[in-house]
Order: sequence, then C-alpha cells, then structure tokens
Amino acid sequence: MLVCGGGDCKKRGSKEFRKALKKELRDKGMLGDVRVDSTGCLGLCKHGPNAVVYPGGTWYVGLTQRDVPEIVERHLEGGEPVQELAARFHPRKKKRK
Repeated sequence: MLVCGGGDCKKRGSKEFRKALKKELRDKGMLGDVRVDSTGCLGLCKHGPNAVVYPGGTWYVGLTQRDVPEIVERHLEGGEPVQELAARFHPRKKKRK
C-alpha cells in the first residue's frame, strides 16, 4: 500500500494515517504480509490524504485514521476494496476527429 507523503497530504494527516495503518497491521499480525510505503506526491492533492493498494490499483482519497480498521479488514484481509472510500475515476472522453 502506497501512502502519499506529499506536502498537501502531510498537512491533511497522511503521516498519522500511515502510523495508524502500521499499528493496525502490527496488532493483527499482518505487518509482514502487507508492505506500507510512503511515496512522494500521488496527485489529487486537494482530495488527500491519498493511498493506493496494489495489486489491483485501488485508490483511496480523503483518508482519516478512522478509515484504517475498515480498509485493513475488508480490503487487506478480505480482498474486497472498500467502495465507499475508493476514488471514482471517470473514463476520458474520446477526442472527436
């Protein structure tokens, strides 16, 4: 799981989110199974803190420490992305010829 460490996300709590995530994983004995890394800016700054879970490439935006247990239980343990927290991307419009 990549957690944005860019300036805007840091201001909005990404460091605290990452710390809570690692604690939850440690408490559940999953820290060796799930890698958590900070990255530089992931973009979507105004929606941060942001994170991406691979494999699958699920983007989460606007994260708080309160979201950690649900993401860990449902996605990282259960394998199902938390749709209520996941970003919704719209396909790009095709250019007209």
